[in-house]
Amino acid sequence: MANINTIAAQNINLSSVEVVHIAARRWFQASYGNTYFSLSVDVVINGKLVEVVNVPFQYGYGDHFDTVAMEEFSKVIDMEGKEFLRGSYLSRFCRDNDITVHSSVTDVKRKKDL
Repeated sequence: MANINTIAAQNINLSSVEVVHIAARRWFQASYGNTYFSLSVDVVINGKLVEVVNVPFQYGYGDHFDTVAMEEFSKVIDMEGKEFLRGSYLSRFCRDNDITVHSSVTDVKRKKDL
């Protein structure tokens, strides 16, 4: 479940996005063997950084954060008719559409660090 922190993000056209920043944190719950992550996606438009996606806590391992980033990004950015497959990565979508993307994931030791 994503929380959009910037109402203006709902009116952003893909063509105005200069750079996409994807930042994720993963936490492994050793007692049950589950992995969770938090995620934020920021975009640069006219030199200004705008947060468009914020997922505070969700189940998922590996690069699942990147597919959730794509799903949530597509809900708030006018994709201008660009198609993407369900389960595709936002980082790959950006590279395929000549949008600069910076993606980072950090593994954290404690749930509260998400």
